[in-house]
Amino acid sequence: MPRELVVLSPTAPDARVLVEAGAAVDPDLGLRTLHDGAVHQVVRVDPADPSQGAGVVSIMQPLQVDNVAEVRRLLPTLTALPPWLGAGQPVWWVEAVAPWGDLGRTGIAVVQEMAARLGGVCVVQDGE
Repeated sequence: MPRELVVLSPTAPDARVLVEAGAAVDPDLGLRTLHDGAVHQVVRVDPADPSQGAGVVSIMQPLQVDNVAEVRRLLPTLTALPPWLGAGQPVWWVEAVAPWGDLGRTGIAVVQEMAARLGGVCVVQDGE
């Protein structure tokens, strides 16, 4: 079972911010799109075969959330809510999954960097 992450952000992420976050964490990361654009996957590129790569994190498309109470219910470990949450601004919910081990730690760092660039927060739901 992969590690689950959620990003809450006042700005919807796009592929550009994901590429920039990946490059900030590790310049050997690349991006591929899966399932007709439904998922972006950050991969550690294999220099011997650039068309291949090991996935470090898969990021789903963002969803706009209108109900702050639902955010609190689904993320009970997020005790300090960001000030923009519930302030009439859009709130974007982004789910991501990362494998366990070194690849997953890199993936979590990418998602945390993406959240920081968006002014959001990242919740790693496995408790580690």
